[in-house]
Amino acid sequence: MIAKSKRITYLDSVRGIAAMMVVFYHFIGWHWGETHAYHLASMIFNGADAVSFFFVLSGFVLSYKYLHSDAEIDIKKYTFNRVLRLYPAFIVTILLNYLYWSRHNLGINILEEVFLNLHRPLWTELMMVRGHHMYYVPGWTLGVEMGLSLIMPFFILAAIKDIKLIWWFVPLTIYIGAQYISPFALHFCFGVILAYYYPQIQEYNFKESKYYPYRWLIAFGVFLLFSIRHIERMAGDFGKVYQKLAEFLKLDLFHYTGFASFMILLFVMNNEKVQHFLNGKVLHFIGKISYSIYLMHWLIVVIIMERWDRIVAFFGSTKLAFGTMLCVTIIATIVSATFLYYFVEKPFIKYSKRVSSKFS
Repeated sequence: MIAKSKRITYLDSVRGIAAMMVVFYHFIGWHWGETHAYHLASMIFNGADAVSFFFVLSGFVLSYKYLHSDAEIDIKKYTFNRVLRLYPAFIVTILLNYLYWSRHNLGINILEEVFLNLHRPLWTELMMVRGHHMYYVPGWTLGVEMGLSLIMPFFILAAIKDIKLIWWFVPLTIYIGAQYISPFALHFCFGVILAYYYPQIQEYNFKESKYYPYRWLIAFGVFLLFSIRHIERMAGDFGKVYQKLAEFLKLDLFHYTGFASFMILLFVMNNEKVQHFLNGKVLHFIGKISYSIYLMHWLIVVIIMERWDRIVAFFGSTKLAFGTMLCVTIIATIVSATFLYYFVEKPFIKYSKRVSSKFS
């Protein structure tokens, strides 16, 4: 057991890549979401299931320092830091989206509507109420993130006591979690398992294992599992037998993408060449602002896609408009995310650490 766990920077880059996949996915999905070309592209730039990466990574990051250092989990401090880590930037994002959609009614009346009349759709979204995402549609993931983050201390303490408890939780999160908690409870458990076995994962010599000759078959299987929701959309369904079995076992397609994310992260944690690539400065920066990228991209996409017909008419070509505006979306997202990170995220991270350090 070491005194203090080090930050694993290449995992930030993984989160950044996943965030950029979401940007691309929402951009191409706006007008072309029902086409086969879109589903095929989404199997490669799978932003729909990048959330599985986010949740598995969250399980890893939130538990790693407690499993590999002498830090003791303080529920009060943990909760305070987690809320201030997620909420301030989220609130700014919701308000920006609300102002955009209310841009034709800006004035003193909007303040009365928000604060005196307590505009219900806005306040329920600000409170991360499940199913209420009128202004910032991807916000449903943050409600899941917040809710499961707050029960993570239970998983962490269980893992510290005996990692076998987490292995027992895995089937429970599938059968019970999807109905009563969230199908993504499985993802957080996977993250805890990766954190617990992280030293062994790094030291494991995959080339000398009995699985190495089947590496490409395993990789293809993981790719199919990660893309399974798009495969289902193209195929229609997987048949009545599978549907009955899935209903009986309480299986959700996100369970498959969660396992695929677990396997991909397992590969990344075991491969030094991949880690070296991910530690590049550009990818590391994208990873650092990844939460803000996820928050800001939606408004950029909305602004562009609401004007899509005029943009195509201006360029005179759908392909030229697509390529140009995709670049504009990426650049505008990164720039706005940088501002959100340095003026909202980072100050509140520092503030939460400074205040929570005084907790007894």
